[in-house]
Amino acid sequence: MGEKPKPLKAGVAPKPLPPQSYEPPGLGRLRKVAILGTAGTWIYAPFHDPSWEIWSHSSAIPVLPRVDRLFDLHPEDFWSKPKGWMKDYQKFLRDCPVPIYMQEHYASIPQSIRYPKERVLSEFRRYFSSQAAWMIALALTEGVTHLGFFGVHYAMRTEREFQRAGCEYWMGVAEGRGVQLVMPEGCPLLHEPKLLYGYENYKNGKQIGLPEAKPEPAFDPTALTIIDMDSTAARPTLVPSIAGEPTAWDRSGHEHHF
Repeated sequence: MGEKPKPLKAGVAPKPLPPQSYEPPGLGRLRKVAILGTAGTWIYAPFHDPSWEIWSHSSAIPVLPRVDRLFDLHPEDFWSKPKGWMKDYQKFLRDCPVPIYMQEHYASIPQSIRYPKERVLSEFRRYFSSQAAWMIALALTEGVTHLGFFGVHYAMRTEREFQRAGCEYWMGVAEGRGVQLVMPEGCPLLHEPKLLYGYENYKNGKQIGLPEAKPEPAFDPTALTIIDMDSTAARPTLVPSIAGEPTAWDRSGHEHHF
């Protein structure tokens, strides 16, 4: 197994090893890709096993002993902002020693590669709610045989919780194509809920193992819009439209009939 990699100092960009030359899988040849995030199980990634390629979210840079490909698929007005996890992320991007997939190739980032979005969307369903989903899809187009998930949890009750369903969907797509999935102990993906529905999640006539219910906001009757059905006045807009565009009904050309 070897020693666990020692994380580098927070905010200090490492000097990852250059990627190994890529050879198509071919008959009987394995193609193993480890997808990395920043959750706790990243330490179990196979950094010391050269048979695994390391593909990582760029936010994991401060702890990576080695990496083959980086991914930052956010728009420029987002990745160009200061990052709390790295002192000078823009400088790192300019000097990045490995390929980094982005929305575009940027002249100021020599190693940036435009992610082949059109090719991926021509082959797969248009359902991408996380960066890991784009990474999985790209790996599938390159003949991956094994996919590992280290530090990819999407467990927080924030944007990441919303992203989890999409990641697990793409894991299912990969497994359905014969790809072997590897997840370390402690990774919640495809492991929660732990109880089998119907067989294990009912006790004494009641369902158990449910997530903690989120409190519903208090009902406010003053927020309701009262419509006089006998009035010939135009109906009020119930939901403000984006950018002031007319509502779908108003765009339809239909008329109100009373």
